[in-house]
Amino acid sequence: MCKRAVEVTYSEEILRDAVRTCVWRQGVVRQKGLWAAEAMLIALLIWLPLRGEQGWLLGVISVVALLPPCLIIAMWIAHHRNTVGKFHRMPSRRADFTFLDEGLEVASELGSAKIPWSGITEIWERPAYWMIFTAPNQFMTLPLQAVSAEDRDFLRSKVPVAVP
Repeated sequence: MCKRAVEVTYSEEILRDAVRTCVWRQGVVRQKGLWAAEAMLIALLIWLPLRGEQGWLLGVISVVALLPPCLIIAMWIAHHRNTVGKFHRMPSRRADFTFLDEGLEVASELGSAKIPWSGITEIWERPAYWMIFTAPNQFMTLPLQAVSAEDRDFLRSKVPVAVP
């Protein structure tokens, strides 16, 4: 049985960057169709007044054009409150990660979890940390300062690493 344990220390800078990364990739990069439609709506908002339109149609399109930016703001607020909020509730700012053959264990003062490898959907590799996803918008952050290259390779062998 393979068992590798590492204690990591979180920083607010890493967690804020993780939130920005998640919102950018999930809300912007992976939503190209939404942003193409947004560009078309903005073009329509420019074109309609040039044609003399000032009625209800312009108002409706204006409101609809505000929805995608509002979605990004809501997404950022939710991830920030969850991720950075947990950090602020952690007295020691530390967590223990244990890499097992059958899964990953995480423990901190806030609780613990054991996640089978099949429960991890992907890993996003960043220079100072990795984001380990258990659902499309649910992730945990693994700071890398104490994680050996061997442990990183072990994780890569268990979970697909996402291409940016």
